[in-house]
Order: sequence, then C-alpha cells, then structure tokens
Amino acid sequence: NTGSFGLIGQTTSTSFIDNNITEDLANQPPKNEDPFNSTGNYPAAVSYFEQRRVFGGTTNKPQSIYMTRSGTESNLSYSTPSRDDDAIVFKVAAREANVIRHVVPLNNLMLLTSEAEWRVTSINSDAITPSSISVRPQSYIGSNNAQPVIVNNNLIFAAGRGGHVRELAYNWQANGYLTGDLSLRAPHLFDSYEIVDISYAKSPYPVVWFISSNGKLLGFTYVPEQQIGAWHQHDTDGLFESVCVLPDSSEDSLYVIVKREINGQTKRYIERMAPRKFDTLEDAFFVDCGLTYDGVPNDVISGLDHLEGKTVSILADGAVHQQLVVSGGSVTLFQEYSKVHIGIPIISDAQTLPLAFETMAYGQGREKNVNTVWLRIYSSSGIFAGPNENYLTEAKMRKDEPYGSPPSLKTQEVKIPITPSWSDSGQVFIRQQDPLPLTVVSMTLEVAVGS
Repeated sequence: NTGSFGLIGQTTSTSFIDNNITEDLANQPPKNEDPFNSTGNYPAAVSYFEQRRVFGGTTNKPQSIYMTRSGTESNLSYSTPSRDDDAIVFKVAAREANVIRHVVPLNNLMLLTSEAEWRVTSINSDAITPSSISVRPQSYIGSNNAQPVIVNNNLIFAAGRGGHVRELAYNWQANGYLTGDLSLRAPHLFDSYEIVDISYAKSPYPVVWFISSNGKLLGFTYVPEQQIGAWHQHDTDGLFESVCVLPDSSEDSLYVIVKREINGQTKRYIERMAPRKFDTLEDAFFVDCGLTYDGVPNDVISGLDHLEGKTVSILADGAVHQQLVVSGGSVTLFQEYSKVHIGIPIISDAQTLPLAFETMAYGQGREKNVNTVWLRIYSSSGIFAGPNENYLTEAKMRKDEPYGSPPSLKTQEVKIPITPSWSDSGQVFIRQQDPLPLTVVSMTLEVAVGS
C-alpha cells in the first residue's frame, strides 16, 4: 500500500518472464482521480485551453483549478514523477479568498474570480505543463456570475460589485492585461444595479447585450479596433430576465426571456428580435412580442391570445394602422390587408447632449434656442423632433406617393422646424413612436444664442 509501481518490460505475446528485472520507477502507471464525485465538489466554471479541459470554482475548493490530460475531456490522471501531458491541479494563492467564477481562454488562460483577474501562463513560454505553471494577478476588480464574452481578443465581464461593465485586454507596454470601465460612457444605466446576463452578437452589427437587474435590456455597440462604443437601453411592457444570441444562416439572432403581465396573469415568453434589414416597407417588423399575418386579404386577425387585453401597434401593408386592443385573441382592422404585423408598441427616443460650440466652448453659460433641425436619415419614415418630449413636430415625409398608399422610406436630409424653446442646454429630442424604421445618420441644428 505504501510502495510504488515501476515498468519492468513489455511483451507482444501472452506471457512475460520476470527474471528479477529492476523496475523503472521513472515510468510508473498513471493514477486516476475524480475530484468531482460528491456534493460540494462540482465545478462552477468550465472551459478549454491548449487541448485541455479546465474546471474550477467548486464549493469546497473555490480557489482550485483542475486541467485534464492533454487531448482528453475528463481524464485527470497523473504520474509519478510527473509528465508533461499529465493532469494539472493547482490553487490560486492570494491574500484574500478568490472564488473562481469564470475560466476564459484568450492568448493566455484567464481566471476571473470574485476579487481579481488572474493570468495563467507557462514559465518558459511553451505549453503549460505540471512543472511550468505560472499564475499572476492582472487586476483587482472581481467578477460576478454573469458569463463573460470575448469581443475580438478583449474580454467583457460584469464587475463583482458596483454593477459596472469592465473590459480586460492585453497591453504591450504593461506586458500584461489591463482593465477599463466601459460603463463610464453611461453610468446612469448601471449605478445601483447589477448585470445578470450577457451575450454577444457579431453580425450584422457587433453588439454586446446585457440584462440589468432592473429588467432592462442594455446594448453596447462595440468596435474596439475603431475605438467605437455606444450604449443603448431597451425597455418593454414587461421585464427582461435572460438573453442569448444564436447564429442563423446570415446573421446572429437575439433571443430574450421576457416576464409579462397578460390579462391579469404572469407569463414568460421567449422572444426573438427581428432582423433589422428588410426588403420592402411591408416587411418592416418594429413591434414587441408580435406576430405576422401573411395571406389573403383579411380584416380580422386572430391568434393573439398571448396579447389578450393589450393595446397593440399595427403595420398593415406598410401603412401605420390605428392602435387597437386585443379582445378574445383577435383584432378587427378598418379594412382588409394582406400582410399585417401586430405587437406591443415600441417608442424609440434619442436626446442630444447639451450644446457646446467648437470655438472655445462657446455656448456654455448662455441661453440657446434650436429653431430648425436637419436630419440625414437612411431608409426611414415616421419622424418626430422637438426641444423635449412634450413639444414634438412630425416631419413631413409624404411627397409624390399616390393617395391611400403609405409614405415610402426615405434616404435623404429632412428639414424639421421645431417648437422654439429657450434653455441653457439647447438639446434636441427625437422620437419614433410608429412601427416604422428610423436611422439617423447625422444632425445639423440652427441655433440662436442669447446673452
């Protein structure tokens, strides 16, 4: 029970004669180990790195990492003395408890713990082996339980405390990984809240999606190589609880679980965000929790039991229909239509920052009045603008369309004379309240400046 096995020879026949051969203790049979065989020993974080499967974050050993033998899924055997392809087991030694929450493969193996971010490398720049393991801290932020995502070669994760979103990226000057706070662009979306879920869509637009603890869906359009990053908040008649991105044939599709109150009952729906690109105005789908009728002309649209009692927006053959209330699982339209999109209304708002003119910040400390707005739009319709949400002017979009047909989508510059309003900010408010697309490419303002 206390001895060791060693190799004494090999044979290709069914017999072998041991003539007092001295064993080779440097060539011992591997010893197998199963550290995950009981309650409290199940790993919370799993990933892959250098052809090894990596486990970590058990309840009983929250700072331990287990790496399988090279090229295997679950073989945690090891030899004495150790071999380069043996399983690797080590503990993250730190000044304070570091519960391993995520294991992420970048150029190096990254460990996100409750208190810090760690980099696992080989001491000689070769592949990681049992005798060459090196574990070094990179920053002391800490991560929560939301699964991080990789954008290019940057790691996006939710901070363990404070509710902010962090980025971990390699820096050549520091010869290591540095973190930055991506939430500083819009801290009001994160302060006092927590991130509960994360997913990443690569196509057609690179957007990292987050679920906040307040039930909002947050998007971060991110192109790090161009230093572009912009936050946008999405709300609905309900609470977002989970998010997932799955690849489709030509683009990534966003799926969410939404908790809604329908006809006095709590429902949870799995909803898919419709593609942003479409061929014709009749195909534009800009409603929440919606369905599409596509068939012979009809004025009674049924199958809407999931929206019972809700006021819904309607796009009928490309035209905005008056909102109706779903009763008995159906709505009755004013006339017959062939293609109808029906769902919970979406109101999209954008507000500019306070004005500061280019020359010596001219405009600060002065009253300002925006008289006219020029919006350059792309394939859009249904535009409202004003000094605030209470004084909105609709852009005149109809030009040469036949009577009875909806205004066509425009790609041009649109002039909107808005309600004059003196203020110290000179901000402009833009709204899309119809089930129609609106893409604003640029904005030009006519501004009067007071004393």
